[in-house]
Amino acid sequence: MERDGYNKKLFSLISILASIFVYTGAVAIYLFANGWRIGDSNQLLVKTGVLTVQSSPSSADLYVNGDKKGKTSKSVSLPVGIHNVSVKKNGYVEWKKDIEIKEQKSTPVYPWLIKSNISNEEIFSLKDKKYINSWISNNKNYIYILTNEYLSESLIYRYTLYRFDINTAFWDISTNPRVILTFDSVQEPIIEILLAPNGTLGVLTIINTDNTANYLLDATKGSTLDALSLLNINDFSAYKMSWAQNSQYLMFESDTDIIAFDINKQTKYLLIKKIKENNYIWNTDKQGFFYKIEINPEYTQDENINAYLLTQSQMDGAQSKVILSDLFFQKNQDYIIKYQKDTGSGKYLPFTNSPESTKTVGKITNFLVNQDANGIYITTDLASYWYDIELKKYYLVSPFISELIEFSPDNRKFIFKDQNGYNVFTFKKEDGDHTVDIGAKLIKDISSSATNIYWLFNSLNILFIENNTSYISDIEGENKTKLIQNTNLTLAQIISSNGEKIITLSVHPIEETKLNNIIINSYIIH
Repeated sequence: MERDGYNKKLFSLISILASIFVYTGAVAIYLFANGWRIGDSNQLLVKTGVLTVQSSPSSADLYVNGDKKGKTSKSVSLPVGIHNVSVKKNGYVEWKKDIEIKEQKSTPVYPWLIKSNISNEEIFSLKDKKYINSWISNNKNYIYILTNEYLSESLIYRYTLYRFDINTAFWDISTNPRVILTFDSVQEPIIEILLAPNGTLGVLTIINTDNTANYLLDATKGSTLDALSLLNINDFSAYKMSWAQNSQYLMFESDTDIIAFDINKQTKYLLIKKIKENNYIWNTDKQGFFYKIEINPEYTQDENINAYLLTQSQMDGAQSKVILSDLFFQKNQDYIIKYQKDTGSGKYLPFTNSPESTKTVGKITNFLVNQDANGIYITTDLASYWYDIELKKYYLVSPFISELIEFSPDNRKFIFKDQNGYNVFTFKKEDGDHTVDIGAKLIKDISSSATNIYWLFNSLNILFIENNTSYISDIEGENKTKLIQNTNLTLAQIISSNGEKIITLSVHPIEETKLNNIIINSYIIH
């Protein structure tokens, strides 16, 4: 009997201990699932999040607050708060940044490492040539170089146009640069080239003392003037000429009209017949549409509102339709003046869009439709805005007059410049992405005088020239790394599409002559 009582007590004790163990385990699992971890001696439990580091190149050493955490790519559980993160790899410049970890959130970072010793290779040179001009395509794929030489025996000038391809496929065995055009002239004419956005077409204008000829330059076709198509555009000599963004039409604008010229059909289309008292604002897009902004006649009597219509048509003027009739801008400047003085929170929240409550201000001066980004960049005489086509809402880009520099390759943000300097405006992010804020951020540690600014392919880094030195940095302006010094003779600087190398074009004068050495260099940076 005594032994039975003992067994009952032992069973009860084991049951109690088992219950405590199960309960404790359940609590531990719950705490773990909700981001709690064991901390140091002063803090038993701490809230945590996850840092995920994916570097390029990979297999770099990851340090957090000075402690080595392994090789990238790597995910590390860290207490909530600010942590100093650094990535090191032999032969590369150290990458470091303060990263905020939020509870139960994964925070990804993508360090792009730059070689500590950048190698330089001369990949092409033209010696003892007269340099005439050079052009860089908008898509950053091509450099065009024009030279001439005097052939004393035949008393003529021989012109040669070269095209250097920045991003050649590894199976491409063609000459680089290749000769696009060669022609002779008994005099030295003025030669102009207006490149199309695609970089393979252009208008070649040759101006002699007694005549002017315009050719359609097609880099995929013959290399003589006889092989090029003459463009019948001499009637537009007094017009301002530009390319439509789809590279299929030339745009001509005068004080009286706006005309689209089909380069394949050699046909012109009248898009706008101007009336003196109207202000005409127009643009094109990559998809081949023509847009114009005009006054909305329904609101002409409203003294408080600038109201506009946005009209879309084909490039020949057909199928014209109003796609936005609700472009409203206040005439009262008080609101934007307040924003110019205020840098507080909520500055970049979307504005409502109605004549009674619009927060947008000013007269529209320019715009750009980006269908890939599903929005419109709009400038007024007072500020600039981003209009989300899908949401039909405005975002304030800058409370000052600003200049659009370039959209990012992922079409989620763009670089712009205002009186404060260069900024990145983010208008789209992945759902639930806590690492990205909608709105504008000033790019730190970059001078307003910087030039040649454009995106790397990853949409996370930018390239620019400052004080005759080229740099690369992330879009916050951190990890600013010096690349090439003494760029005063550099006429072009283009990074390859994979970010591995920089191609430069430089022209060096030869003393006591009118000739030059033209050099293309390749710098391996990654």
